[in-house]
Amino acid sequence: MAAVSITLFREKTVIVARHQGQEEVLATVKSNRILLPLGNKMRRETIIVRGRNLPDTLRLASLIIAEARRSSSLLDREMPVDWRRLWHSATLLHGAKPDNDSWGAVFGNGSALHLPAPCPHIEVLERHASGNGGFIDEVVLKSAAAELSANECDVKILHASKAAVVTTLDENGFRCAVQMRTKGNESAFSFSVPAKEKGVNFGTVLDLAAHYVEGHNTTVFLEKVRGMVESRQVAGSKITPRDIETAIERKRAVKRLIVNFEQDATIRYRPDRPNFLVA
Repeated sequence: MAAVSITLFREKTVIVARHQGQEEVLATVKSNRILLPLGNKMRRETIIVRGRNLPDTLRLASLIIAEARRSSSLLDREMPVDWRRLWHSATLLHGAKPDNDSWGAVFGNGSALHLPAPCPHIEVLERHASGNGGFIDEVVLKSAAAELSANECDVKILHASKAAVVTTLDENGFRCAVQMRTKGNESAFSFSVPAKEKGVNFGTVLDLAAHYVEGHNTTVFLEKVRGMVESRQVAGSKITPRDIETAIERKRAVKRLIVNFEQDATIRYRPDRPNFLVA
């Protein structure tokens, strides 16, 4: 079988207007973005998931895949998908407190299905990207900028993206590669699940990837707090006891979910099993 991949990108999009020699930044959007090619031979459905928080973006994508597996269509249903409910479910983690600053957005074939707030610049960009299979390239950026240009203002779109999570399915099974961030540095980590494992699909693997990323992030945060305590810097910081409690709860929750999965399925790690699972 030919390999199939789903990639989450970390993206930064800056909308700049130029008028009479002066430039003004109209909007800056930093988000994680993942393209889900769904539907069937009769009707292709390109779903775009955006989110501020990487783990929540992966979890929302996972829930959308699960919803798609229950029906051949997400966009043409007698009873429309409750996108707000899906987003709410993506931010809940077995009793752990959610990140209140997190947000998620969903686009289907270029149309906004769920937005935390109106964002006309991104809506235009996604509409133009839909004509390119959901992919953003220079042609899409130029056509979207042309639509945004009006009243003698020239608009340009500056766009940068970097792959953060790449999930691939081939004849051997699933492999998920993740770029972890620690104090400004990046490191690669991957896990794989054999094709023989029952009940494992793209959604399952994306959900599992979300747990690894959040486990890593909470561990980094708690190590930072420990260092601040040792140097007596916590009192003057904005970190609250609730922040620390939330991080501990979420680390405990994702660790439990990963260990449960390990007991039910075979997982191979490269280079090693994450340290936060044994700490």
